[in-house]
Amino acid sequence: MKPEFFNFLPEYKKKFLLNDLMSGLLVAIIALPLSIALGIQSVPENVSSNGIQMGLITAIVAGFLISFLGGSRMQIGGPTAAFVVILFGYLSDPEIGVFGLQLATIFAGVWLIVFSLVRAGNVMKFIPYPIVIGFTTGIGLTLIVGQIKDFLGLNSSGSELIEKMVSYVQNITDFNWITFLIGCLGLAIILILNKINKKIPAAIIALITCTGVNLIITYTVGDMGVQTIGSKYGEISAEFYPIDFSKIVDVNFGKIIIPSISIAFLCAIESLLSATVADGMAKTKHNPNQELIGQGIANIGSALLGGLPATGAIARTAANINAGAKSPLSGILHAIFILIMYFSLMSVLKFIPLAVFSSILITVAIHMCNFRLFFKLVKFSKRDSVIVLSTCLLTLFLDLIYGVIGGMIISVIINIPSLKKKIKIEKIVDEFLTIKVTGNIFVFNVDTIIKSVQDRDPILNKVVIDFSGVSSVDATSCERLGKVKKSFLSTNNTLDFINVSEKIGKRIDGFQGGEK
Repeated sequence: MKPEFFNFLPEYKKKFLLNDLMSGLLVAIIALPLSIALGIQSVPENVSSNGIQMGLITAIVAGFLISFLGGSRMQIGGPTAAFVVILFGYLSDPEIGVFGLQLATIFAGVWLIVFSLVRAGNVMKFIPYPIVIGFTTGIGLTLIVGQIKDFLGLNSSGSELIEKMVSYVQNITDFNWITFLIGCLGLAIILILNKINKKIPAAIIALITCTGVNLIITYTVGDMGVQTIGSKYGEISAEFYPIDFSKIVDVNFGKIIIPSISIAFLCAIESLLSATVADGMAKTKHNPNQELIGQGIANIGSALLGGLPATGAIARTAANINAGAKSPLSGILHAIFILIMYFSLMSVLKFIPLAVFSSILITVAIHMCNFRLFFKLVKFSKRDSVIVLSTCLLTLFLDLIYGVIGGMIISVIINIPSLKKKIKIEKIVDEFLTIKVTGNIFVFNVDTIIKSVQDRDPILNKVVIDFSGVSSVDATSCERLGKVKKSFLSTNNTLDFINVSEKIGKRIDGFQGGEK
């Protein structure tokens, strides 16, 4: 295995440099406000006042290492919204705290490297699609609830979902209507600009506009009680916070084992999902096990220098590709640009209203929820609806790790009848390749069919999959078969499904739109 940066280096051309420079700069502009927002929301103010710096350090250190040592050509790494909820809970635990989280992140990095060495990157494809959608929707909903405090200007507390909601009701008299209007303005700007053109750095425009509006109100009307970075955190200094191992004697290692596994597991799922999305957009192919090594080293590096856990970021990776990136150098440059901004812009951050960061994260959370796809899976079949709903609810009310493990257990139990019946594949080669399938197609065997398609003789540019012996197909299989068919449309090859029942045909077609 070798990092993708070094694999691509011999092919690199001078003309690519401008593309990588411009895409790196654009992604840095997008990542700057997002990293600040994620840092603020991940770190309880009573635990540390360095949340802003921790978010930016993560984007700089992990962003650099993920692009430099990872297995994906276009991956952009850094802090992500998926971590906010669990990190807030871990940091709120006095037996974990900042140092405990740093150790847990280092251990998570080690776990990720171990996952790579045992080739676990290839195992991630067996996680059912409804579980992925269920836990991302659960995280997204929890994140939205967490933004209500700063969006409405409330003084509330609580780290668990129910605790937060109860606290909001109890403190509703703190509601600040100017804060609310500024938050709505930021939300409207981001949603409208994203609708017009996703290449526009909507978050930074919202941040500048809302800050300007608040300054005008303050200097014309007076202080209206809108909380800003300055009023909450005071002066912000740009620095790194190397881990202090002298505190290790006070650590309760039993308390950080589960957090380290949760962080590693979430990082593996999200980074490989992001890399897969990038492959579909850029027509590349990532190495999942090398990506896990890069993610592992990046998390260790981030923790050692005072950052938070990191993973591949789907939205920033997509922005990188859309901006014309050609190589991992764009991700490396994005980290360098954030480093420059970190040491040059800290003096102006104090004027930014906290409500605008809430509006940024609300838009991120809405995208994570992907309600349209969530409800499509709920309606898809009883089997898939049970998996997606149970995963979402367990994630909402317990934890991510409970959501994924619970979803996997339910998925295995539900699929026991299909597990007992082996799928049969018959290959018929004539002028084209016909793959005749017999049995139920589901998450644990669909890759056998896909491998039969991919391992064909290159001269066979037409493939036909015969579904005459297939009685059922689950959502994960429909999603993966739909992706394969879509990928064929972008080449000179042809993939057709024949003898498909009307019900199964509609299900597969429903996943060819590239929904992520």
